[in-house]
Amino acid sequence: MADRSRLAADGGRSLVSRSSGSGGGDLLEQILSDGRCEFVAGVDRSVDMVRVVEKRLRRIAKSKFEVRVGDIEDIPYEDGSFTKLCSVNTLYFWGRPGVAMAECRRVLRHGGTMVLCFNSKENLIGWPVHKHGFRLYELEEVQNMFTDAGFDSVEVVSESDQMQVRFYCVSGVVG
Repeated sequence: MADRSRLAADGGRSLVSRSSGSGGGDLLEQILSDGRCEFVAGVDRSVDMVRVVEKRLRRIAKSKFEVRVGDIEDIPYEDGSFTKLCSVNTLYFWGRPGVAMAECRRVLRHGGTMVLCFNSKENLIGWPVHKHGFRLYELEEVQNMFTDAGFDSVEVVSESDQMQVRFYCVSGVVG
């Protein structure tokens, strides 16, 4: 992920939002393995995936962590619980993106950063999976979601790789 280093840089509290069945805890493992975060949490809609990820992470964790069952529109944490929040390739499944963005902002502390990574619409349009419940987004739509939810300092990192062709990481800060 292009902006992963921003998640552990200050040793704060990170939350990773996942969708059921994707990733298996890869990003959580990467963040936990360097031991720089005070606390790392994950949220997934699937009870089974929460169990799988917890078991996997217990073997490698150098920081405190937990994985909870939850939804991006109702994150099971108190207001201001985290300094960073990251969601990778989950945006396509959000039923109500405005509600989800507001919820992400709610669980971040003042000065906290959200990073949202996704594949470009022009790339995914060629993949048959988008016909099965994926909603594809233009970069400008996602940038607008950040500003509409009240995030400041919205920035974009765009990269290409052999598997994903073009992807974006959009970040914003709670002011």
